[in-house]
Amino acid sequence: MMSLQQRSQKRASYLLHLDEISPRLVSMTTTEMALPGEVSASDAVTIQSVGNTITILPTKTKPKKLFFLGSDGRNYPYLFKGLEDLHLDERIMQFLSIVNTMFTKINQQEQPHFHARHYSVTPLGTRSGLIQWVDGATPLFGLYKRWQQREAVLQAQKVQDSFQQQPVPPVPRPSELYYSRIGPALKAVGLSLDVTRRDWPLSVMKDVLKELMETTPSNLLAKELWCSCTTPSEWWRVTQSYARSTAVMSMVGYIIGLGDRHLDNVLIDMTTGEVVHIDYNVCFEKGGVYKCYTRPPRDLLAGWVEGDGCGGAFVLRCILTWWQPQMEVEAAVVMLVCWSLVVMALVKALEPR
Repeated sequence: MMSLQQRSQKRASYLLHLDEISPRLVSMTTTEMALPGEVSASDAVTIQSVGNTITILPTKTKPKKLFFLGSDGRNYPYLFKGLEDLHLDERIMQFLSIVNTMFTKINQQEQPHFHARHYSVTPLGTRSGLIQWVDGATPLFGLYKRWQQREAVLQAQKVQDSFQQQPVPPVPRPSELYYSRIGPALKAVGLSLDVTRRDWPLSVMKDVLKELMETTPSNLLAKELWCSCTTPSEWWRVTQSYARSTAVMSMVGYIIGLGDRHLDNVLIDMTTGEVVHIDYNVCFEKGGVYKCYTRPPRDLLAGWVEGDGCGGAFVLRCILTWWQPQMEVEAAVVMLVCWSLVVMALVKALEPR
């Protein structure tokens, strides 16, 4: 029988029951505590109770998804994250709020608006905190995995049409796809997978990357957005919103040196087209020490640029996003103040414990 720790290592979600973990939290009802992230003290929604079901997510730090029942009768989902200091994320959310303020003037003339979508982050100490759950957004990895599943079903149907009954093959993980190609490529230059990854030839890794990119359609995201819309006008609104939000977050990501942008850390709201970035722990070029470093917009994949169906709109929005803050002197001063807060948080995070 597998232990809880062994089961949690699997790529699946598991449930915990709060009454088995903390009976005191279960018994806590009708409090005067405002929901985490509430800005206004007046008419603030308070916590009535804590949901009994807690979901363990299958990522590295095993964050827990929980629910607070608000005084307005609605459920509010949050993510409890441990083993990380969320003070930097909190400062980045404040910075994104200032960025949105900088676009107030241009948004009076533009529709959809230039907007950096953010969420509340509430540190509970130096090693844990609560993050507001982003509802309605799908990780880009989920879109990619669904495409893989559709391709697997299609290939199985082709085999069945040739009178060969075979089950649908399992969808390979990205790491399996990568190593299935990098192994033969290294062997061709006289190396093996036992060699340290830092010693792999850059030209070989680039060739493997190009091969993998060719197997994935560059218009995958554009088709997903198109299929999610019911009318041409809705498609136009969604794609324009996608181009604007991607441009804003790409420029912001470039300024703050944002890294660790894998497909689970970038979400998209299919109803609005807005792109949502999560997990800002790797900033200020900190990701440069990683084996695989991605920072927007320098390392944007083709699927990002073609997500709106016409890459030119994205490029134009990036230029406008970059140019607009240069005209806002007062906002730039506010930005410098915000940066001082961010740097203070960074210095605090780097202090020896």
